[in-house]
Amino acid sequence: RVLKDRDYFRGLIRAIDGAQREIVICTYLFRANGHPGSYPDRVIERLLRAAGRGVRVEVILERSEDPIDAVNRDNEATRLRLERGGVRTKMDSPRRTTHAKLAVVDRRYTFVGSHNLTHSALKYNREFSILIDSPAVAEEALRYIRTVVPED
Repeated sequence: RVLKDRDYFRGLIRAIDGAQREIVICTYLFRANGHPGSYPDRVIERLLRAAGRGVRVEVILERSEDPIDAVNRDNEATRLRLERGGVRTKMDSPRRTTHAKLAVVDRRYTFVGSHNLTHSALKYNREFSILIDSPAVAEEALRYIRTVVPED
């Protein structure tokens, strides 16, 4: 299914809320500003709720070599909020940029496209993503994500 502009946010929230076993997100930028009404903060809230009901939630974020880079700052702040709420997080290697925007829910639904998890991308920007309902595609996406940050 095509997810244009704000359709991505609605589709992702629906998938997170319906998740029963696992949510894995790998994204370049996850910038939440601490305002409960902002779109990324609403995603965090839903991820924390999913983790609270026993869904395994993992978020992999970009980290660059520049410690004061805005992407590093925003991703680290999001990582800390997620971990405090029981979500497993990982940062990629600073030696290689992870620009992917992927989410896999219950090893069945794969979201892939241009949407970062920022208020602008989720609410205002012209963005284009796809939701694929295929266990085979979900498994392939998960295999790719594991190359970004291998499992412990």
